[in-house]
Amino acid sequence: MRGVTARRLGFWGVVVCALVLSGCATRAATPRPIPPLLPPGPLFSPRATFRFAVIHTPKPGIPVLPKVEELLRERFTVLRLAGEGPEATPLPTVRASERALKDHPLPEQGMLEIAARGLSPQEQAQLAASERVTVLEFTTEPPAFEAVRQAHELALELARTSGGLLWDEHAGEFFSVEGWHERRLEDWEGGEPMLARHFNTRVYSEWDGTARLMTTGLGTFGLPDLGVQQVPAPLAHTVGTFMNLVAQLMLEGTAVRKDGAFPITVDALKLASYRKALLEQVPPEAPRRTLIGLLPVDPSDVEGENRLLEIIFKAKPGDNPSERPYAAIAEVFGTQAEIVHVEEDPELLAASRRAVETLLTRVKPRFQEGLELESKLLVKSRFTTHDGGIEWMWVHVTRWEGNALQGVLNSEPEAVPGLKAGSPVTVGEDSLFDYILEREGGTEGNETQRLLLERAGKAH
Repeated sequence: MRGVTARRLGFWGVVVCALVLSGCATRAATPRPIPPLLPPGPLFSPRATFRFAVIHTPKPGIPVLPKVEELLRERFTVLRLAGEGPEATPLPTVRASERALKDHPLPEQGMLEIAARGLSPQEQAQLAASERVTVLEFTTEPPAFEAVRQAHELALELARTSGGLLWDEHAGEFFSVEGWHERRLEDWEGGEPMLARHFNTRVYSEWDGTARLMTTGLGTFGLPDLGVQQVPAPLAHTVGTFMNLVAQLMLEGTAVRKDGAFPITVDALKLASYRKALLEQVPPEAPRRTLIGLLPVDPSDVEGENRLLEIIFKAKPGDNPSERPYAAIAEVFGTQAEIVHVEEDPELLAASRRAVETLLTRVKPRFQEGLELESKLLVKSRFTTHDGGIEWMWVHVTRWEGNALQGVLNSEPEAVPGLKAGSPVTVGEDSLFDYILEREGGTEGNETQRLLLERAGKAH
């Protein structure tokens, strides 16, 4: 047996935002008219309003509002206390109010559990027992990095001195004092933040095996949130990394071009630590750049107060929607090279037989019964090249009936005509070579690749 293994798409590097699995959508997105292109220029709003809250556990130990005034006067002098009279206070401002927690809206139970996942069991119990909350509403004129940094510092100091947990309304997340400091204040560089520390990306599984991703929290910096639809499920994690990059470039002032395109360039990142971390993991031959479209979503279709832009991956002749994100990821992050040439090998064939037997006898029944929402099954299957040879490629399985497996190609073909990464394909059980079952907490399978990598390690 001889074959060629194609390059597998995927990038497993710097994902600092939280990918939050938010459930399964029961219908595909409703088509809507394409809105006009965004005007050229940076994407900041003229004004931004955001809210942090200190959830007191169970009651504040000091008079809170006088403490806010003291902190603004002595430490956080960029911020001003919003006035109550007809004269407008110059921005940036903060308005502080204390109220009963029952009068302050928090998420419904399902989302509340997700929002509080960073808290210890003891802190979650304190949250449940809390009665009072201090709400801090900030208004800025973006970009206003120092004002936003001081807003985070003010909320942190208030939680420290009065006792409490912190709630970021835009990002939909609770923090302990230590978690807030680590997540929101440690990664500022030259007065600018690592933006991925300040927002979440929610992942919604669609009925057709694709995913929809949407950010929450970018409004704190006066930026629109981002959404993307029809992402093949195995690519969701990597598209989350891609959205981190888009958001950081927006924060750093990358502008929409006159033709409506938004340029994505890794080397253009100003935040040196983030740029260095990405470049260390991107193959040298990767282009590290692409163009996307950003289309405004009708406000009536948006949950929450912030603007939402939908990422549109550029199309090439013959592309279908599931192929476009693969192409964009490959342009920016490159591809993961695997062993290219595979000669007939008794040890490798034995490893393949063991993998396929496990796949058919153990994994297939689990898949057909229904995997957990966060799990994904990929199989390595045989494809015929243009010259009659064999190319082994990965397929994300979305359906398995009888001996036929349907899914989406998760490799970039080298010599198979008519296919691209992201193409829908159907393969038979007799063409299988190995599998990967990705699930929360680890992966199963990929025995043949481990064998080849062990050999490569011994050779060096």
